[in-house]
Amino acid sequence: MVNSIKSGSVRILHLTPHLGGGVGRVLLSYLTKTKENPVFIHSIACLDSANENAAATAGRVGFPLFEHMSKNRGRLLDLIARSDVVLVHWWNHPLLYDFMVREEVPESRVILWSHIAGFHPPYVFTRNVLQYPDVFVFTTPASFETEEVQNLPDVERKRLRLVWSTSGVEYVRAVRPKKHSGYNVGYIGTVDYAKMHPDYLNICNNIEIPDVKFIVCGGPSEKEIRKEAEELGITGKFDFTGLVSDITEYLSLFDVFGYPLAPYHYGTCDQVLAESMAAGVVPVVLRNRMETYMVKDGVTGIVANTADDYVRAIQTLYNNEGLRNSLSGNAREYAVSTFSVNKMAGQWEEIIKEALTIPKSRKKWNISKNNNEITATDVFLESLGIYGEPFASYRCAKSEDERIRAAKRIVGLNASAIWRANTRGTVHHYDCFLPDDHYLSIWSELMKNGLCRD
Repeated sequence: MVNSIKSGSVRILHLTPHLGGGVGRVLLSYLTKTKENPVFIHSIACLDSANENAAATAGRVGFPLFEHMSKNRGRLLDLIARSDVVLVHWWNHPLLYDFMVREEVPESRVILWSHIAGFHPPYVFTRNVLQYPDVFVFTTPASFETEEVQNLPDVERKRLRLVWSTSGVEYVRAVRPKKHSGYNVGYIGTVDYAKMHPDYLNICNNIEIPDVKFIVCGGPSEKEIRKEAEELGITGKFDFTGLVSDITEYLSLFDVFGYPLAPYHYGTCDQVLAESMAAGVVPVVLRNRMETYMVKDGVTGIVANTADDYVRAIQTLYNNEGLRNSLSGNAREYAVSTFSVNKMAGQWEEIIKEALTIPKSRKKWNISKNNNEITATDVFLESLGIYGEPFASYRCAKSEDERIRAAKRIVGLNASAIWRANTRGTVHHYDCFLPDDHYLSIWSELMKNGLCRD
């Protein structure tokens, strides 16, 4: 048990594709907190790089940070061999999958912490990734409902755990409403249809409230969506701020938190949703899996079944200040107790204790090819499992007709905004990080412009 282990004797290596953004905030908040535990020695290995803020935090808190390790795999494998526990911060990133699929990892105890929900490709679970670690940890209870997890044998399901992912909400709990004109419906986070509901602008426009203002904070596609609002003639209802450095100022001006996300979004434990509740700003969300686990309908916010119900919910809160105040108090209390870094750190301590009782073993991806035979196409297909079937059919096509049919299915994936993204585990993402691969290049071009080429 950790309590009986001497100070500084448990070496934990965090392996992550890069350090920055939402997952980076979570990890850095955790490491800042767990610095109080003298038993653990933490370090981070980034397959790519850490952003400036993350690197500065690493220096201030005082833990080793190794960058660009995808180019120094020998050194990375040595770091893994020297560690007592390896905690992989996992999502569908080309560099991470390329490492896991290609490399045989030396004797180690590996925990995977999933930062995806797992329902919508290209962010999905596969049998191989679920079997890879000693312990697999979800960031949302919704992940237990995925088909891949439901189909696991009981013995493998015993390795599954849950830890809500949070960078903490303590710093927003003191937020109080400020007087302002009009009625502000706030949105903070990813301003892109890979996350937002694709009909966001029309949904907002259907809300009939005098002097309503939709304040939209975040990026990266705020300029494009603002242009859409201009074309619809409804720009006056919106304020697109772009990225903001201090969300507390905006939370104090929001009357409600209007957060209608796409049904295919990739979120698990949404930080800004937790922050809005901790600040007492009542959330109104759609009945997607993540939101139904984070927001208790009628208790800490409103979970709407449809877009029309969402519109009515926003209007109801405008007309019923008593209900809004009641939900606000409940939301603040629930979020502060549930999405706490202290709670998360305690849960991780228990999981690490458990991992330390597991004998170290070598880790090898279940693929019937040697390292030098594995292509970038293979890695991409491994990340998708059964969801990569259109791409696999293209590669295996024995006739021009078969190839064209598969190409049309690949192009058809563009109906979902997440597949059009340049990141998020799409073929464009893989083609960028693992270039000069024949099929990735073809598929990326197909999805960008619908052209077929040899």
